[in-house]
Amino acid sequence: MEGPTGASSLRDRSPLSDRPEWLSPRDLQEVFGIGRTKSFDICKQLPHIYIGRCIRVHKSTIVKELMEKGRLL
Repeated sequence: MEGPTGASSLRDRSPLSDRPEWLSPRDLQEVFGIGRTKSFDICKQLPHIYIGRCIRVHKSTIVKELMEKGRLL
């Protein structure tokens, strides 16, 4: 999708843009190139939900954390 200047917006090129709204630890592993343990640690330290036994973090939580702190932990 192109913006008014004809260039794609940064949001369109974000590595999170093609991910679901609720991210799994596996999504974090793939996007950020981190290991399984680290991805679960991040999920547990941020506001999260459980769907059955599956933990999920909202995409906006990840973006907010990165914008405010510049890192996830």
